Amino acid sequence: MKIAVIGTGRMGTGLATGLAKSGHEVVLGSRDPSAAGAAVERSGASGVVGQAEAVTGAEVVVLAVPWVAVEATIPDLGDLAGKILIDITNPYVDGKLQPDVPTTERIQQWAPGARVVKGWNHVYSSNLTRPEVDGQASTVFLAGDDGAAKETVAGLARDIGFDPVDVGGTEKAFVLSRLLGVMGGLGLGPDQPLKVLRR
Repeated sequence: MKIAVIGTGRMGTGLATGLAKSGHEVVLGSRDPSAAGAAVERSGASGVVGQAEAVTGAEVVVLAVPWVAVEATIPDLGDLAGKILIDITNPYVDGKLQPDVPTTERIQQWAPGARVVKGWNHVYSSNLTRPEVDGQASTVFLAGDDGAAKETVAGLARDIGFDPVDVGGTEKAFVLSRLLGVMGGLGLGPDQPLKVLRR
C-alpha cells in the first residue's frame, strides 16, 4: 500500500519505520525535505519530498504534525477526498493538553471528503517499533465514522505488530485524547503500553 507520512518527528518517523518494514511503500512529507534526510535513513522510507508531493498517489496519509500546525498544514496537502487520513495528533496548545478539543471532527471539517480515522495518539513513539511486550501485542484504539477505512487502518496496525480495537465513531476520538491525560496522570510511561484483554 502507498502511504504518505506527513511529519518527520518521532511519531512520524516511528510509524514510517514500522510500515516500511512490513512491506508498505512509504514516503515522508516535509516542509523542508532537505533537512529530513536523517529521518529517511532511520525509517527505511523510500524518500522524503514536499508534503503535497508525498500525498500524490498515496492511498493512506498519516498526519503526524503538532496539533497547532494541523489547520495550516491540511490546505498544503492538496485534494484529500477519498484518501484515508490517519489522525495521530494530540491537542497540545502552549504545552498543555486540551482534551476536550475535538481534533478528528475538526480535521474532517478542514479536509472534506477525507476518510478520517483517529489512532496511535495514546502510543509513545518509542513503542511504534516495539509494540509487543512478552509476546503480547499492545493495543491501538481506532475511532472514525468510515468502517472500511477503519478496517484498512486496523490491517496496518496488525502489520506493524499492534492489536487494533475499534472504539466507535468520530465522536469517540476526543475520549482518546482524554485517555492520554489519564495515562499521564497515572504515570504510565513508554514501558507500560496498554493492552485490552478479551475473554
